[in-house]
Amino acid sequence: MAVAAVAAADAPDRGSIVVTLADGTSVPLRNWSLSYEYSVYRPGTSPMGAPTARKEAADLFVGKRALPTAGQTLTIAYDGPRVKEITLAGADARKNTLKVEPPARDLLVASPEKGTAVMPRSLDLRGETVTGTRRDFCVLSYTMVVECGVTPADRVVKIEFQR
Repeated sequence: MAVAAVAAADAPDRGSIVVTLADGTSVPLRNWSLSYEYSVYRPGTSPMGAPTARKEAADLFVGKRALPTAGQTLTIAYDGPRVKEITLAGADARKNTLKVEPPARDLLVASPEKGTAVMPRSLDLRGETVTGTRRDFCVLSYTMVVECGVTPADRVVKIEFQR
């Protein structure tokens, strides 16, 4: 319990967000971060068996771009169980529709060791509810190894980022 309190205290205060799930549930979170899970491996070895690491951020990483989320609404459209596209819309109602693209290795690993490869696995949303409970939501999967939003109660359809 003390470790969770320390972790929450160390998280930067980015304001609050509201997560909407496919079953209609809305979950407000504070002390949140977008958490990118990835593995670093050597060519010739399996990325599936490689140890995983995480990059915590406030920005949405799409390909080589780091898109700011403050004041934005992220909407996730599905085609069956798979994410079809994501839309980032600002308060000015301008929408930016994006295809699902794994983050570039430079966004995940500041200075990768020579001769290694990086495989993005998933984008998770981590935060704390108003009662102090830590919650993690799997938002996007970049590989078949990770399944996100199997049930409507787990499927994130919208994230409203406050300013």
